[in-house]
Amino acid sequence: MWKIKQTVSKPIKICLTCSHGGHLNEMLQLLEAFEGQDLFYFCYDADTTRALDPAYLVPNMAKNPVEFLKNLYRVFKIFRIERPQLIVSTGAEIAIPVVLVGKLFRCKAIYIECGAQVTTPSTTGRVMYYLADALYVQWPELLDAYGPRAQYVGSLVDESMPT
Repeated sequence: MWKIKQTVSKPIKICLTCSHGGHLNEMLQLLEAFEGQDLFYFCYDADTTRALDPAYLVPNMAKNPVEFLKNLYRVFKIFRIERPQLIVSTGAEIAIPVVLVGKLFRCKAIYIECGAQVTTPSTTGRVMYYLADALYVQWPELLDAYGPRAQYVGSLVDESMPT
């Protein structure tokens, strides 16, 4: 399992960004890696995300440009308060406004391509390839599809070979 390496004694502030279904399940698989860190979520509002604490929940923007712009503003307001040092996303288009605003705050970003993407990069992943500081894929077939910046980590949810 991954662990956040620190050189300072205090926890770092991490924004965990995911949607409300499979991306959320993958994020929950990673929680052990963030033990002891100061976490908050930025997710779509749904029955599955309302139990997250602390969480900022927003309407599902899908590919709606107006909601995208609203989310840029929402994230900016939240980041002015929270001041995250790291963004981790397990996919979904909600990561795009979060990482864009994170760049303004000099926040590092890790993007993990959804495990459902086996041979074809997602639209969000294609954008994150250029925006995120690190891009991880869960299937080796995606390495060639993305390019040299992509790194293979294995499946987050495959119990026969968990990362």
